Amino acid sequence: MTLNKKSILVFLLLLFAIVAVKSFEEQKSPSLRKSVNFKFEKPCNLPDTTYFVNYNNHPFQVKILCPSKQIKGVLLLLPGWNYPDLDWITKTSVAKTALNNQFALLLVEMGKSVYMDSFYPDMRKDYKNHPTRTWLFDSVLCPLNKFGWFTKNSNSFAMGLSTGARGAIILGLEHQECFNGVAGLSGDYNPLLDKNDGLMVNCLGKYENNAFRWSGTNNISLRANEFQTNIFLAHGTNDQIVPFNQSIDLLEKLPKIDLLSSAEHRIYSNEGVFVRNYTLIHSKSKKIRFVSVKNANHDYQFWNKSGLMALDFFGALIK
Repeated sequence: MTLNKKSILVFLLLLFAIVAVKSFEEQKSPSLRKSVNFKFEKPCNLPDTTYFVNYNNHPFQVKILCPSKQIKGVLLLLPGWNYPDLDWITKTSVAKTALNNQFALLLVEMGKSVYMDSFYPDMRKDYKNHPTRTWLFDSVLCPLNKFGWFTKNSNSFAMGLSTGARGAIILGLEHQECFNGVAGLSGDYNPLLDKNDGLMVNCLGKYENNAFRWSGTNNISLRANEFQTNIFLAHGTNDQIVPFNQSIDLLEKLPKIDLLSSAEHRIYSNEGVFVRNYTLIHSKSKKIRFVSVKNANHDYQFWNKSGLMALDFFGALIK
């Protein structure tokens, strides 16, 4: 090979290296920009998309709804135990209002899930066919990261009702960098408050034989010090399915500063609604809002009312 040919070859190799580095930087830069000037993308051009994701060889439906205008936020809506995920659409006005407020919606069929991190040896056999929260995050939410959904510092939120409240709140605890706020409506957060609860016994095993598990990673109240995200809690005082004290227990364990002394944070209603606002002690930019509704039950009338209040809470958090 002549010197001239060698020079040309070296030049081409250097040029290739420069192009490769530039291409790599271009691939990195969008994620860096999103943390500063965030913009969501639509997974497809259709306003309504449905697909299925397998869990233990069982297909579970995932439904995406997008607003007609630019997406300002993304909201994961979680159902309760054995509740249809589409009840959020058919039995409340939460979904419609969220779309009007330019939230994209993600609804996931969860069957009889109790939103555990995994299944345990003593779990009832048929419960093992229903998704865990680990599956929900890894197999449903993470694939949407490429559109900017549920990524660091994004305007992504989660709301759940009944058992789904457990799911929404614990997702915010374990993946707080991915959620700007979470809301739990009529949720149960501390299994130790009822050691005979059928769902918990069927998932964790009897307390007498598995005390360590009842106080472990699935006990949200005992992990309250880990929270670093915005939290909305709501419960009806006449709830006959999930006792009111489940939300009170979590609220009491959250390390917080009460803002009630400030007149601007006093919110009362003649409809029996009581609202109290706090900030987290270790992260004072993070807000907690607790809502109780006198004589409200474990039903869609309450979830519609409190769900709309949660949307207002989320809307104020949009960056």
